Amino acid sequence: MSCKAATCTYKNVSKNATRARRHLLSCALAVECFPGMLDNLLPRRDGDNDAGSPDGDCSLPALTSATRTLWRQRFAQVQLESGFACSAFDTDGWRSVLRLISGNRFDGPGGRNIVARTHLPVAVGASDGAAAACIIDCVALSASLDWMTDENGCWVYNIMVYTPRPILVCTFRLGVPAGTADTLLARLEAGLSGPLLKSVATSSSAELAGGASPQLLFSSRRVLALCTDSPSTMVALRTRAVDRGQFLFAFRCAAHESNLVASDAARVAVCALALRESLIITVFFTRSYRARSLLQAVHKMLAGGGAEVGALRTYSRTRWAGEGATIASVGANLPALQHTLVENGHSEAPIVVPVPVAAAVNSTAAADAIRRALPFLCFIARIVEHLEADSAPLSSYTGVFACLPATLANHFTDISVAERQLLQGALERRYTSFSDLMVELAFFLDPFWSPVRGRLSMLRWGGQSLAYMRDAAVERLCGGHVS
Repeated sequence: MSCKAATCTYKNVSKNATRARRHLLSCALAVECFPGMLDNLLPRRDGDNDAGSPDGDCSLPALTSATRTLWRQRFAQVQLESGFACSAFDTDGWRSVLRLISGNRFDGPGGRNIVARTHLPVAVGASDGAAAACIIDCVALSASLDWMTDENGCWVYNIMVYTPRPILVCTFRLGVPAGTADTLLARLEAGLSGPLLKSVATSSSAELAGGASPQLLFSSRRVLALCTDSPSTMVALRTRAVDRGQFLFAFRCAAHESNLVASDAARVAVCALALRESLIITVFFTRSYRARSLLQAVHKMLAGGGAEVGALRTYSRTRWAGEGATIASVGANLPALQHTLVENGHSEAPIVVPVPVAAAVNSTAAADAIRRALPFLCFIARIVEHLEADSAPLSSYTGVFACLPATLANHFTDISVAERQLLQGALERRYTSFSDLMVELAFFLDPFWSPVRGRLSMLRWGGQSLAYMRDAAVERLCGGHVS
């Protein structure tokens, strides 16, 4: 705990909220920075217009056992729904804060054993009831299946439904990093038969076998689509799930495919040069303490009281869209990096700077590549952020991917025509690998995309236009009975 006033050096090492509060009440710098703070910190008795004592010794009635239990259950429900650890509030800092704001009557939900064994079962029931009510009110749902690594390093699969608020309905573990498609499908079917979806019809196999058209099942089968990532096991899973009538259609994760477009862009000459030189600089200055400290000192000197430039940023190789942030940070830091090398040359004990690092910092070709590649790579990063948003509609998958080739044809002209054509080819490959006919139909049904629909409908993806795929989707939806 520390004071947020700009020039105040107070720090509460003991994490005692009462002591921190006393400091804020007496700190002129804090009151100047946050004028309304005193109204929140000074306690008031019921019906009393005068502020209470600075120590907050207003008498409050003691909590009953039932009220204390209810508060703990509410905390447990917040921990459950927010993904907090069971011991999240079991710290000195949180206990001190909760004692202060409750008049020393409540210090939190307790340790992880108490939360997990006593309060969590009740919280699960309340949380599941609210989630089930939300699911029942939805007209249509989609499901996604993806794996993750838990805190013990084990692989687990999460089944999510989108309402559009995502709700975790089931988690299961296979014991191996990847299972067969049939095993995954069996676990998926079991998860969709759980308590949260017990009132939602999730399979259409019987009706489809009887000759019903998918269109007639939309109103009764609310879990309509399945979304997964791209490994071959997941591709086989989606194919089996649709063939057996478990879902009416399925598609790959568009955000994942957009991220792969960024990886394809990293192979285009201008982007590859910008990324390679940026990584050479970033790795050295983030791993060398002396180099990083000197760069920070140069930053402060160059800022001169003005806006500071952000630090160098790395990215994960599994999240290729982050390469734009890495290149952008190097581009913004180039003047400071060049000054850092000059300052290092005048130092009595200079840092040993590898030749490739010095060459990358002073390279005019690298600076030009960063300038040319950065707008497109940052644009791709924003697209991934949009498609990963829980509220991104299905029509955005087609709309965003269709707009990108058209944008490359007329914009980002700092990139050569040949390089833009390579990027357009990568977009076509990625889109045709993840999309489904129903995704194209969603694009044509969404009025948001109507201003550009006429121009984009003639774009060809894998030899077929969006208009052709739309008509094929209607025919499949109606079971071949199109009048």
